Amino acid sequence: MCRVQKVVQSLGWAWALAGCIGVGAHAAERLPTEADYFAQVPVVLTASRLDQPLNEAPGAMTVIDRDTIRQSGARTVAEVLRLVPGYVLGGWNGANPLASYHVALDDFGGRNLVLIDGRSVYASSYLGDTHYGMMGVLLPDIERIEVLRGANSAAYGANAMFGVVNIITRHSADTVGGSAALSVGDNGIRDTYARLGVGNEASNVRVSVGEQRDRGYLNAFDDKRLGQVHVRADLQPSLADDVMISLGVSELLSGDGYSATHKSNPFHQLRSRTSYAQVDWRRQLDDRNELQVSVNYMEDRRWEPLALTVNVPPYPAILLDVDYGTWGQRNNVEVQQRTVWSPTWRTLVGVGYKDERARSDTMYYGQGWVSMGETRLFGTAEWRVNPAWLLNAGLFVGDHTLAGTYTAPRLMVNWLATPHQTWRMGVTESMRAPSLSEYKSDVRVYLPGMPYFTRPYAASGSVQPETLISQEIGYWGRWPDAQVTLDARLYRERMRDVVVDDDGDGTALLPNQLGKTRDFVNRHALTLVGMEYQLRWKVAPRMELWLNQNFSRMKWDDPVYEDRAERRPPRHATTVALFQQLPHNWQISVLHERVGSMTLRAKSNWMAATHRTDVRLARAFRWDGYKAEAAFTVQSVEGDQLFFDPRRNYRRGRHGFLTLQLEM
Repeated sequence: MCRVQKVVQSLGWAWALAGCIGVGAHAAERLPTEADYFAQVPVVLTASRLDQPLNEAPGAMTVIDRDTIRQSGARTVAEVLRLVPGYVLGGWNGANPLASYHVALDDFGGRNLVLIDGRSVYASSYLGDTHYGMMGVLLPDIERIEVLRGANSAAYGANAMFGVVNIITRHSADTVGGSAALSVGDNGIRDTYARLGVGNEASNVRVSVGEQRDRGYLNAFDDKRLGQVHVRADLQPSLADDVMISLGVSELLSGDGYSATHKSNPFHQLRSRTSYAQVDWRRQLDDRNELQVSVNYMEDRRWEPLALTVNVPPYPAILLDVDYGTWGQRNNVEVQQRTVWSPTWRTLVGVGYKDERARSDTMYYGQGWVSMGETRLFGTAEWRVNPAWLLNAGLFVGDHTLAGTYTAPRLMVNWLATPHQTWRMGVTESMRAPSLSEYKSDVRVYLPGMPYFTRPYAASGSVQPETLISQEIGYWGRWPDAQVTLDARLYRERMRDVVVDDDGDGTALLPNQLGKTRDFVNRHALTLVGMEYQLRWKVAPRMELWLNQNFSRMKWDDPVYEDRAERRPPRHATTVALFQQLPHNWQISVLHERVGSMTLRAKSNWMAATHRTDVRLARAFRWDGYKAEAAFTVQSVEGDQLFFDPRRNYRRGRHGFLTLQLEM
């Protein structure tokens, strides 16, 4: 209770501001409809939790709708994010695709907030993972993806440091009927999907199932089999109430490891399962107040048995069976109220609580369940000073049981110079709370029949949150006659207290311990400056061209890290996408991507500049009364290229696959 009181006091000015705003005259505001989200200037929700036209959002945003996702030929959400400037595709093997904004500081996406229908997919059990959760959605179920390019802890709290990806699935009323799809191709590609929806004016339900298979990278042990089941129900018990209920499970079985005889990571099978349940209730209290309550639960489990060979002189080599499996759970509840005080003032205030816990006999030796919780308050105020100036202020205050109390403010000013030209500038402070592993891991592996054990990690718990100050100047412009839209962002991002694992001071060695023990510490800082833009041009009624570019420079404060080129993003990246409707219901898409030299780990993993071209040719038709589409996609037309880990000759291969989709 004391923690809640401290948080309330910290946010007192925001609540007071909201109260003062109420002096203005009341005015009704129309709720956004589906047409708003797909208008020429779409309405977005992700930037501040308020519905806003894209040109009034307090940050640079990219919106990708379901037709673009389908036409891109992407098989994963990570591949779809290539259409967002600043995102780089990675993954330590082909079964673990990951897309990171600007700089990939880890292999798990822990600094990139990923939401599905507003529910965070941040996994509690391992190392703050989001990429497994990003795989926990079927692409045909997605309505659109809203991506805020930049920090946004002011709206979402810890971990919204390098980008916010909000995946919004289709309303079940829009998927009444049935649909099925099958993709077959080389490299073991075999994807299946089926959907059935039923309903009426008051309630609708959709059930979706799917499976995805492939053989991953060339020269890697990473065959993948991903199965999923999802259920979504949308209910309208009254004209003022909307309820969404969703639940699902996804399970991944994949190969992992570097070689059959590798000392610490031999070939083995990795199995992970993510399950969730979510209820969102929205009530329109009156013509100016809306209340929303969200409750969700997520469980992530990971099974990773390894057979390790350990040498303990003078004893002979010992074969050791170890299971690095983990089990994590997260409960989350949130209440927020949106209020229109006057034609010039709007606010949103909310409160929430989450509990995260994990257990693992190997990762958290002897601790049973380890846990952490967070109480949070947040608020956003939008003030239209006059028709040309819009001020957006946000503040998130969290009280974390391990990280302590923190604040994340944002101040953004939008100058609507003309109805089609907007300049924005502002500053945001964000943070990332260390994961349970970084706070409490104690990894111990005992040797059978011997008084020895290895203890590679023992967290002292002294690690502090990472912080990021982001400054930006942005521009959004639209030329209706030419059908051109441009969104540009100039940024400077300063990150402090970067968490690394280190044995410099180390945790004290225990008796009979083999090797050194590593701890998680705040060791470094970095600065990232750059410019990115996205241009969309409707060249003709049936042709659209996208051009994304990002130019950046990153520098570590630590000269050792700078010399090692640790986690060095590309200095330039370009994506060009062409979507062309052809006569007789044919359609062709071409995506070309060029990424400068970079490393997703250290200098020893340096990758030369790469380029990739994907081509998709499709035709829509009627088949026995059903809507149908047949498509042939070739990814990486140029052929095989070194990718992610050149030392091990990992290669991203050229793949072709045929897709047939039927819909009632």
